[in-house]
Amino acid sequence: MKAELFSYTLEKADQCHKIALHRVLYGYKDVSNKGRYHYQRKGIIDELAGKKLNRGVFIIPKQHKKQVLSILRKNKATVNTLPITV
Repeated sequence: MKAELFSYTLEKADQCHKIALHRVLYGYKDVSNKGRYHYQRKGIIDELAGKKLNRGVFIIPKQHKKQVLSILRKNKATVNTLPITV
C-alpha cells in the first residue's frame, strides 16, 4: 500500500489553531448534559485508516494527501511529507 508520512510543527500557530488542529486530526472526548453523557469523537486519522506514530508524525494513505495537507495548512502548520510503501 502506498502512503504518505506527515511530520508537522505548530511553531507559528496560536493556541486556538493548535487545539483545533489536534481535535480534527486525533479526535476528542465530548461531554454533554453536565457530564452525564460522554462521546468519543473520531479524528480524521482514524476515519482515513491512518496511524499516529509520534507527536506530530502520522501516516495516511496516499489518496488522502491533498485533504490532510489542506487541513494542516489552514491551521498554520509547517508540514513535511515523505512517500512510503507499507
